[in-house]
Order: sequence, then structure tokens, then C-alpha cells
Amino acid sequence: MSHTLGTLAQDMAPFDTYDLTVTMFVIEKATNRSVPIIAFAAGEGPKNFVVSSNNSRTLSNYTYDSGTGPTTVEVESSVITIAVKRSKLAQAFTVCLLLINSALTVGSAYVTVLVLTRKERIHEGIFLFPVTVVLTIPALRSLYPGGPPFGIYIGGSRALRP
Repeated sequence: MSHTLGTLAQDMAPFDTYDLTVTMFVIEKATNRSVPIIAFAAGEGPKNFVVSSNNSRTLSNYTYDSGTGPTTVEVESSVITIAVKRSKLAQAFTVCLLLINSALTVGSAYVTVLVLTRKERIHEGIFLFPVTVVLTIPALRSLYPGGPPFGIYIGGSRALRP
């Protein structure tokens, strides 16, 4: 079994795709023959993910010890390639939340510049906007599909990777 779950796939969220390739074969020990696999398919994936699969068959040589010494057998193996990626709804939801988060950040920066550059008196209600942004960002982050729990530090995760 082989899989790719590298940093590139994780950094592309919510447009990340995870690939898995599985090779299966069955050998009847009494006759040293390959037993064909009739069906081999991927099941259901995790929540907010879509699973797609592709089947193929190959012939290859396999050497194993049957108890009397090494035996090489030509086997018919079934190969399934499974791709797991986020659903379109989860991708759209995440992009919308990123846009809302960006709009709140730009609005907060605008209010800060406005307060610093104006010499006249500004209504006190506008000062609540930056506080509201600070309080809503953790709540928006927790809405992401598969998002981290509140209070976890994710800014330095790149430094922790091997």
C-alpha cells in the first residue's frame, strides 16, 4: 500500500487531494495459482470528502516461502487507486469564510487608519468594530470543515515538520 500525504496536499486546503494505491492478490497455496478477485472497490469516505476510485488488473511475479522453500508464482493482482478530496460544498464554504475573514480584517485596518488620520471627534460605536473582529475570528475559524479546536496554535506548524 502506498499513499501521498505530503505537506503540499495539506497546504492546498480546502483544495487538497489525497491519493492511495492498493494492490491485492490471492494465492491458493495448494496449487500455487492466483485466485481472481471479482470485485474490489472503495467504500465511503470521511464527512465532507468525496471518494473516487479507479480499478485495473496486472500480472506480476510474487515470491513467497510456502514452507518448502521460496516459490515464485505469477499472480493476477487487482490495483485500485483511490482519490479523496473535499466536496464542492465544503470548498465553497471555506472560501466564503476566508473572504468574510479578509473583509473583517480590511475593515478593521480601515477603521484604525480613519481614527489615526482624523482630527475631529469620532463616534464611539466605531471602536467596537475592531473588538468585534477579534472576537469573531476564532468563531469563524471553528466553522471550517475539519478545523482545529479553539485555542490551538497553528501559526508555527511549518517549523515543526520534519
